[in-house]
Order: sequence, then structure tokens, then C-alpha cells
Amino acid sequence: MSGAEPEGHVQAVRVVRHAAPREAIEVLDVPVPEPGPGQVRVRVSAASLNFGDIARCRGGVAAVLAEPPFTLGMDVAGIVEAAAPGAEDWVGRRVVGISPQSLGGLAEHALAGTWFDAPPELDDVEAAAFTLPFHIGYLALHERAALQPGETVVVRGGASAVGTAAIQLAVAAGARVIAVAGGPAKARLCTDLGAARAIDQETEDIFEVVMDETGDKGADVIFDPVGGELTETMWTCGALGGRYLAVGFNDDPESGLTGRPLRKLSMANMTAMGVILAYLDVPRALRRFGLNPFPPETGVRVHAALLDLVAAGRVRPVVGRRIGLGDVAEALEDHAARRTSGRTVVDLLNGATR
Repeated sequence: MSGAEPEGHVQAVRVVRHAAPREAIEVLDVPVPEPGPGQVRVRVSAASLNFGDIARCRGGVAAVLAEPPFTLGMDVAGIVEAAAPGAEDWVGRRVVGISPQSLGGLAEHALAGTWFDAPPELDDVEAAAFTLPFHIGYLALHERAALQPGETVVVRGGASAVGTAAIQLAVAAGARVIAVAGGPAKARLCTDLGAARAIDQETEDIFEVVMDETGDKGADVIFDPVGGELTETMWTCGALGGRYLAVGFNDDPESGLTGRPLRKLSMANMTAMGVILAYLDVPRALRRFGLNPFPPETGVRVHAALLDLVAAGRVRPVVGRRIGLGDVAEALEDHAARRTSGRTVVDLLNGATR
């Protein structure tokens, strides 16, 4: 291993029991993690919250990789301070990274199993807010759906971190975006980001608006990071031969696409496309369990394209709140209650809630 070794312990956001975030989380001291093969250790400047952190607190389907106690956190920004053999050249560089198994990032020092150069145009909080939403958005819209200029894209959860990224990426690709969000403030955020129309799902009929906006054709691409009860409604909004992107299941804890919903998808003559953010070479044994991620070289290519978009001023992450380590539990409760927009980021350098 190459790099400096911090002394003693570091503070981390720990899940100490399965429960709602307010009862599950404590900020505790933990040993400094050691980079394993293919890993680096990052001195974390900022780390983002994800909706999946709520399920990990509660012990739901996203918690299968760990039992309490464990450290929350997936995507981080900071300086590489130590690296496993083969990655020594990264020591001292400012990076954005994804923690192994999407755990361990909400700490003063964290491991990354996937990492890239941080966009120089973004500060540390913005950089931490950038990685997951823009990588998953790019993979979905370009690698999976092959989005073309002039096509219409419906972005559900448009005011979320992933939704705000998808809107910007689709607009940058020359598509027309119809966003779906909850409430007038979130709808305004979507139009501010370039959506041609924002549907307030609390007061408007999603199907009727999409049909009006597309002349009864429907959308070419439906980007859905939410799932749950409105999934079938989203399918009815698709064009003949449209592409439905199953990007997440925040409203669908069981996340089972079985039975009646699939029959409706068939009636709509659409293609459902699963999308997962993972860049790994996996052995056949893991393929048996359904894991078939993108190879690492795809991540390098996608990140290069995203860096170009940031440098050109075409996209920028939306940071809704900057908080401290001690604010994570309450912030996740706000996420669960849909009281947030954009990305909530833990700012380890400043720490003040704002």
C-alpha cells in the first residue's frame, strides 16, 4: 500500500440497528479502513446521501450486503491518501469515488472501489453530488436507450438528484423533456433545468398531459427512478416501440416486476430496460445470480463524456442541502417524506446545515 496513514480512529455515520434512520443511526469512531486490492482510501471532503440509505437503515431489500453495525454511504469526493498496489499514481489526486458495495462513504476517511478524477469546475460538495446521478443518467439515456435528438423523454422524479441530472443530460442531447414532480416548487425546478413541460403529479393527470404534449403519440423514452404504484401509469405514456428505463425503485420496496404490470407493458408494445450503475469484471459464478454490469472501460468513457459536458457548462449537479455528519438521520427522514429536492450532501470540511 502506498500513501500516508492517518492516526487513530475516524468519525463515521453508523447503522447500529435496523430501524427508521432516526433510531438506526449514530455517529461513532471507527478504525481507519485499509485499501484492499483494487481500492484507494479517500480523505473525504464531501459525501452524498442516497435513497437506498433509508432501506439499508430499515433492513429492506437494499440491506442484504450488510448487517449492523456498518457505515452508510456510497459516493464521495476528496483526496486519495493511500492506494493498493497498482493505483499508487492516484495518491494526492482529487477524485470522486464509489465505495465498495455502496457502503462506508459517510466517514472522514473512506474506501473507493471505483473512482475518477473530480470535475475541476465543481467544488467538493458539487463533486460528491455529481457521480451517481450523472453516471446512472448517462448510462440509461445513452448506453441503454440510445437517445436521439428530437425524441421526447419523460423524466419521473424530476426534482430528485437523479431526475435533475437526467433532465439536463436529455436536454444536452437535443431531446424534449417532460418532467414529472410533486408540487409546484419541484415542477418549477424542472423547467428551470430545461424541461419543456413539468407535470405536477399532485394536481395533474400524467397520462393526459403526456398525450397532449406529444399529440397522442406518447414518449419515446421514459426514465423512471421511482417505481411503485405509478409504474403502470408511466407505461401507458409510452410511444409505440418506446423504451422504459427502470432506473430505481424508491417507491417499490419489493421491486418485483411480476404479474399484471408486465401484461400492461406487453399491451403497450414497449421495451423495458434495466439499468444498474456498476463497472466490474465479474466471474461466471456471479452471472448465475443475474449480475451483469458494465465493464470498467465503460465507466472511463462515460466519465470522460460527462467531464466534457460539465466543462462546457451543459450540466451541473443540483445540491439541495449541505449538512454535517450529525444531520444525516434527520436528512434521511426528510428524504423518506419527500421533503427534499436535488442532492443532500454531507460537507465534512464545513459541516454547517444550510
